[in-house]
Amino acid sequence: MHQLGDLQFHVVSGGPFFLDGGAMFGIIPRPLWTRLYAPDDRGRIRLDTNCLLVRTGRECLLIDTGNGPKMDEKERSIFGLAPGAPLLTNLAELGVSPADVTMVLFSHLHMDHCGGASHWDADRLVPTFPNARFVAQRREWEDALTNRSHMRTSYRRENLNPLAVSGRLELLDGDAAIAPGVSVQVTGGHTPGHQVVLLRGGGRTAVFLGDICPTPAHFRPPCNMAYDMDPYATMLAKAELLARAADEDWLVLFDHEPDRKAVRIRRDGEEFVALPVE
Repeated sequence: MHQLGDLQFHVVSGGPFFLDGGAMFGIIPRPLWTRLYAPDDRGRIRLDTNCLLVRTGRECLLIDTGNGPKMDEKERSIFGLAPGAPLLTNLAELGVSPADVTMVLFSHLHMDHCGGASHWDADRLVPTFPNARFVAQRREWEDALTNRSHMRTSYRRENLNPLAVSGRLELLDGDAAIAPGVSVQVTGGHTPGHQVVLLRGGGRTAVFLGDICPTPAHFRPPCNMAYDMDPYATMLAKAELLARAADEDWLVLFDHEPDRKAVRIRRDGEEFVALPVE
């Protein structure tokens, strides 16, 4: 548990998964990224779907929801997904039920970030969090509906439709304050509507970087995912946020790092170095 003044939050796993290591590091040669993340015999590296459970004021806010339980057995094998609904299991360990969550905030709407917001109930798709508002950028929602991505399987209607019909979908138009101590900043890059989440309290700041910088191994400018729609925009947004995080001593939170999920960073010449959180 992390505390920022009156705001408290936990990093909660939505479930481990595996992705192709080359795709996670784009133009970075295989001999370089394999020093950091050892691939399995299918070329995949172990990742996690890190979500945040944030308590602030009257809000019990969940940031991202992992892949969820809706994929079939073939896809579960491809991505090495854990059985069941890991996010709900991990929330229950913190004493939180789906009905307790008042808001679900998405960094973006790719399947590994919004899939856990709905599930099958017999033959119906229903929202997993019955009392929550679902919040995303309008640009992200519109792109998702039209499947505007070179990775077309990432935006899935079975993830979007339950949110649309819930009557609790809220769309943002740019940077916004979400709740006391919680705000979002649109970065673009990974997707045009991608946003990072800033948490502030007690004179301190934490930033959830989403897929602008999914692991500490992505600190360097050219270390971008092949999935990014605009790699140059990713590089610019990442450089700006990491510089602020180093200069202002922010807590930095990663969405796909399996081990070092929260760090502080410092400059080392033109590079950034991850430091353990004390």
